[in-house]
Amino acid sequence: DNFDLIVIGMQEATWRDSKSTVIDEKGSFNEEDPASANDVLNAMDDQNTSQLRVMIKSIIGNEYSQMAEEQRGQMRLSLWVSDRVINKVNGIRISGANCGIGNVLANKGGIIVSLNYNDTRISFLSAHLAAHEGESYYKSRCENIRTILREAKTFGLSNKLDTAVTSHHMFVLGDLNFRTKFDGDKQDHEDHVKLALDMIKQEDYAGLYSCDELQAGLKNGDLLVGFQTLPCNFPPTFKVKRAAGFDYKAQRTPSYTDRILFKSFEGLAENLKPLAYEPCVDFITSDHKPVRGAYTITPNRTNELEDFILDGSYRLTFEKMKCFGLPAGDADGSSDPYLQFMWQSPNISGKDVSFTEKIRKLMKGKAHVWPTTKYISKTLNPDWGDAKMSFVVEDCFVGQMIFIAVIDYDTLSHNDCLAVVALNIHELLTMAELSPTISRPLVWEGKAAGRIEFSINTSHATTKRGLPNAKSSKRRFYDLDVF
Repeated sequence: DNFDLIVIGMQEATWRDSKSTVIDEKGSFNEEDPASANDVLNAMDDQNTSQLRVMIKSIIGNEYSQMAEEQRGQMRLSLWVSDRVINKVNGIRISGANCGIGNVLANKGGIIVSLNYNDTRISFLSAHLAAHEGESYYKSRCENIRTILREAKTFGLSNKLDTAVTSHHMFVLGDLNFRTKFDGDKQDHEDHVKLALDMIKQEDYAGLYSCDELQAGLKNGDLLVGFQTLPCNFPPTFKVKRAAGFDYKAQRTPSYTDRILFKSFEGLAENLKPLAYEPCVDFITSDHKPVRGAYTITPNRTNELEDFILDGSYRLTFEKMKCFGLPAGDADGSSDPYLQFMWQSPNISGKDVSFTEKIRKLMKGKAHVWPTTKYISKTLNPDWGDAKMSFVVEDCFVGQMIFIAVIDYDTLSHNDCLAVVALNIHELLTMAELSPTISRPLVWEGKAAGRIEFSINTSHATTKRGLPNAKSSKRRFYDLDVF
């Protein structure tokens, strides 16, 4: 079977032809009648974009329609959807951020496309991060990711919530530029190149991959907390000569710069399965070898309502709420944190809103006031003691989210968000009796930002069928194939 979605991310994707030409619908150059190759859409774009669109269409086939396309400088991201699922795809949103000099130039940065498929929010971030080897450049790459997540929002509920937090499944792809980093500072660049080439010759890809900066960053929580990637059981994709196969240039240590990462919302990890991950060996127009991956996703909604809804009314009460290891929000190295609860679904209601928060929101002209706890002064490890936050959920469905933001209270200035976590309400309801204390990592712009602990109490009101077990809510229909 063919794929349902095809997502293509490109970096440094601008070119010039030796002659002024376009490509016709069959994928061949037509110098005599360039207008015949361009429909109204192509006529609105520059020649490179229209050529690229026609080229891709000629390769993947007429059964696909381009549903999203964005260009920022030399970065491009396009989304193609198969005709057989096109009616199930909606809510497409596009955003992006520049990370070049001064976060203005678009030579580095990222583009995000998000969509909904059967009540499942899927996002794709194509990125081009800072180049070069060395610790300072590694930190720049991590900061690039934070900038993209901070600036490129595709979820309108709150500016505190980035796409990595609000997506049921998210992919990050592109020239991420993370390098091979060998232990020890005594070896010079030539030694590193020689060591890498020797390992490649011996096909010791596991050993080389163990020296990958990105893997270390994911383990340390420096970036993209919760994301994973398949191991690179193939030669490094950079820096190669422009020829088929892998022939490396000596200017840079061979590295796995070109990557695809993925992350699933809690409770949904088994619904995303990788099928393939490999380099395009015969690609010859760059000093990088692109990578491609294939995945299948089981959506949150199936063809039987009873398989994804907890029918009835449930009261969900958060108790014994604590945080540990929060970032400092104030100049003295401390914070004055409080918790704010947010949700998008109309079938959730809550009442615990402080008077201060109501006044603050009214002064800012905001209609919606989210429930909050009281703030606790001067601590990075707050404990709200006997405080409780209670919500009523009607007919909870798989993948339904509630967000907790940890915010630093400031009397005279803007309150700053310190960390967030997204919780699966369906999972909380089904596991409340199994786990007296629930602990979750906190993140901020993809970086580790402490932990939150709490207990959950549930009660039933006008319940029609009672709680199904977690296993019964995992039946699979309409899998989505992504390439």
